[in-house]
Amino acid sequence: MNMKRDNIIHTAIENLRRTTGYDVYWDDNQRDDVDGVLTININGRDIAFAAKVRQEFRLYQIEELLNRERGGHPLMIIATKLFPKIKEHLKECNIAYLEANGNAYIKHNDLLILIEGQKPIQETKTGPNRAFTKTGVKLLLLFLTEEEWLNRPYREVADMAGVALGAIPIIRNALKELGFVVKIDEKRYMLANKEELIKRWITAYGEKLKPGIRLGKFLLDKNTIKYWKEIPFQVEDTLWGGEPAAEILTNYLNPERFTIYTKLKTVDLIKKYRLIPDENGQVEVFDKFWKLDMETWDTAPPLIVYADLMNTDDSRNIEVANMIYEQYCIERLI
Repeated sequence: MNMKRDNIIHTAIENLRRTTGYDVYWDDNQRDDVDGVLTININGRDIAFAAKVRQEFRLYQIEELLNRERGGHPLMIIATKLFPKIKEHLKECNIAYLEANGNAYIKHNDLLILIEGQKPIQETKTGPNRAFTKTGVKLLLLFLTEEEWLNRPYREVADMAGVALGAIPIIRNALKELGFVVKIDEKRYMLANKEELIKRWITAYGEKLKPGIRLGKFLLDKNTIKYWKEIPFQVEDTLWGGEPAAEILTNYLNPERFTIYTKLKTVDLIKKYRLIPDENGQVEVFDKFWKLDMETWDTAPPLIVYADLMNTDDSRNIEVANMIYEQYCIERLI
């Protein structure tokens, strides 16, 4: 177990002991599906949970865990911190959770432990790995979409990804440190551990890059929204992302929230497509930051659409996102 994960477990268990007075034990587990077994001793009775540990969790990660075998033990999520929406979902699914600060929800048979309001843990800052910065996210979209770009001249890569030339070796080295880029001969590299890389990229895209490329929210009249597929987008400058793109790709999702990626200036977008600026509108617009040749698509690249859906923490969207991954991403990425 790595040091960061070990620290989360140690801190969480010590705080659970402090807040409850119960004896709590940890047993490492070498299986891939869980990290170990956490046991709570209450009046001589042991109650064991199969535990998965991360710094934080997304809804799609929890859904994946629900489908795995856990040796007969109920599941527990242990994290440095959990967002309120995630906590509510865990409670609805009757899944135990424990935060590093001692906040907990543990319900099993006649046992109920509910602890809230503990002071947040102050994390120790370490030198950042540059792989998942805003620049790293842009560069990784290029590598994940067409892996051959990993071996192109830096100047070509910088131009295609829209990043500074000097950032490329820094980010490539950061990816090598994390085990996501490996050398295959004297001059060539390839991506490794791609499934985990994609998961990390999805989170970084939603948290680091996407908020900074947001152009605003807009309103379309009800009739236009009803016939949204007939809006005459010119795909060289404006494309659907998120839920409408998912419907185009799968014919399986009736969109409720609309995402657009565009190269147009906001004033031109408003004139061209009759959008009305409104922060309560149903359409959210982002800068089309990639230069990839995606002429075969009339949506954002499938990996972008996949990330848009996975970052919503909406189970309906996650189901369709997995369809997109299987139909459009897996052959190219894995």
